[in-house]
Amino acid sequence: MSQALSTVANQPDGKMRHNLSDSDITIRHNADGTMVHHLASRGLTAEYPIAYVVGTGKVGFSYLISIPPFLFQSPVSYYSQGSQWDVTPGYEPEHVLDFTHPISEGCVFCHSNSVNLVPGTDNQFRQPALSPISCERCHGPAEAHLKNPVPGSIVNPPKLAPAARDSVCEQCHLEGEVRILNPGKHWQDFHAGAELESVMSTYFVRTPASAGEKAVSHSEQLSLSRCARESGGRLWCGTCHNPHSSATNRAQEVRASCLTCHATLFTAQKHQAAEECVSCHMPRIRPNNIAHAAITSHRIAIPSTKPPSDAKPIGGELQAWRQPPADVAARNFGLALFETGRSNKNWDNVYRSYQILSHLPQRDPQVLAALGSILLQQNHADLAVNLYRQAAEAEPSNARYAYVLGVALNAQGKQQAAISELRRSIELDRSVPDPYRKLSEIYEQLRMHALSKQVLAEYLKVMPQNITQRRAQLGF
Repeated sequence: MSQALSTVANQPDGKMRHNLSDSDITIRHNADGTMVHHLASRGLTAEYPIAYVVGTGKVGFSYLISIPPFLFQSPVSYYSQGSQWDVTPGYEPEHVLDFTHPISEGCVFCHSNSVNLVPGTDNQFRQPALSPISCERCHGPAEAHLKNPVPGSIVNPPKLAPAARDSVCEQCHLEGEVRILNPGKHWQDFHAGAELESVMSTYFVRTPASAGEKAVSHSEQLSLSRCARESGGRLWCGTCHNPHSSATNRAQEVRASCLTCHATLFTAQKHQAAEECVSCHMPRIRPNNIAHAAITSHRIAIPSTKPPSDAKPIGGELQAWRQPPADVAARNFGLALFETGRSNKNWDNVYRSYQILSHLPQRDPQVLAALGSILLQQNHADLAVNLYRQAAEAEPSNARYAYVLGVALNAQGKQQAAISELRRSIELDRSVPDPYRKLSEIYEQLRMHALSKQVLAEYLKVMPQNITQRRAQLGF
């Protein structure tokens, strides 16, 4: 886990082609050892040194570039299992490949111990921006333990109640469909010893076996296994995974764990002798969201058997992994419906989310913005402006809320007010292209062509290598 983040990129030089965007990326190392990613597309180029390497290498490595104070993900990743370079997950469908995916606190939560964000921002970092995972990730804050290093002065996961114990692993190994932070919470608010639901809710949907598994679905898979279901909570991640183990033969280590419950399996001749259990009962499978990779199935199934029908996740309905606190249950479920419905274009779920969120007695900024988005989509600009304004006033440093308020004001026909909010959004976060583009569009509507061009030029001062905007300026 401590190797999940690094500033040293030792992967080999290489090249890759992305046909959809007509782009080529070359990966090379400078004389000082710095890795550089060079993108060429239709006569334009962009080149950045790598600031951080993300991943342990079991599946591969992803890369972050720095345009201070911002971090972005590179569009090329190294896939260790195939020893090859290819497009980074999430960039595959893009018609213009670029270094444009911003890194937020949630993006690096599972790969870093701390995120040095500028307060009130989502993608602005002080230096050093990130730090590698340390003991605290599984054992909680170490200050008290360092002052008095005795048993009980630090979290020991196996001694926790099952939900808190499992939360230590689930913070990174339970992806689900969507995670919803509780009101006022941040990713880094979670500490070992607490239940994950004190900070966030994870929602999931069971998909048919033919749909495959996500790369980070270990907890969901384990919950489907008969072993876990009949263990009464005794079987958990730590049963087979000891992060402090120095064992070199993992197959034998896992076999020993299996025999703690199945001690007579071989001696009673219920099963032919076997030196390991993993290859048959935990085979390698292809994840459906990462190319060139295979992961170990955690269903612990008898070969050719289907998941039990009564194991969770159940059915196609969006459900919470564990129920969140009662005071946020409806709110989190409504936001989960909104986020998944919008991303999957499931408008029934979006409508259901509106029915839930609009009846909440208390509306925090995230709820207000979700309701505003739904109403603006339905051409109710006046109502959307009111909701967005409340969200923006509650979080005046939130650049996104200022942007969507500007969009809604423009739809309402209040262009000067829209310009003001879009300008405020740019002042709060200069790296996001959306407010520049919307502002340019409004200036064009007002026949202020010089100002329209000036706004786009302002963006290029911040992001001078941006391929998309440079293409637009050149007219192709």
